[in-house]
Amino acid sequence: MNTPLTVGGLAVGLSVLVWYLGRWWHAQKNVKGSKDWKALAPFGSGILLGILAASCAGGLLGTIAGWTRGLSNTGGDKVVTGATGASAQSLPTAGIPPLTSGGALLAVVAFVALLALWKKIKETSRKPLGFGSVCGCTLFMSSRIAGSVALALIPLVNSAGDSILGVI
Repeated sequence: MNTPLTVGGLAVGLSVLVWYLGRWWHAQKNVKGSKDWKALAPFGSGILLGILAASCAGGLLGTIAGWTRGLSNTGGDKVVTGATGASAQSLPTAGIPPLTSGGALLAVVAFVALLALWKKIKETSRKPLGFGSVCGCTLFMSSRIAGSVALALIPLVNSAGDSILGVI
């Protein structure tokens, strides 16, 4: 679903990212030695799933990603306008390449795996997974640095999925 990103939607995505990473960093403040980077895995997984959903041209995953962006845009626009008085505007979005048949296969398998493991995922990992997916659906539609990550990830997913289809 092709829902454009606005300044408010970008503010929501950046706020979620800063909130989560800031809280993780603060929790690591008293850790001696190296930081617990594994604690970021649920959030990072959510970001990847959000990017995959955002790259779907339609269907259930694309529709949910579009709704997520729409809600982020609406809520974020109200907050940005109310807090600063600035009017929210649409941003240029990255031309994320669509998923090929193989990429779509991997996206569906990733979401089926998530659904299959949902009850086994620790309660403390579910929120970061959800917040990461919101972050992935919003931030990675921008045409700047975050969008470049999606522009690199989607061809990689397409290539891996097409390779699987070629073997089977």
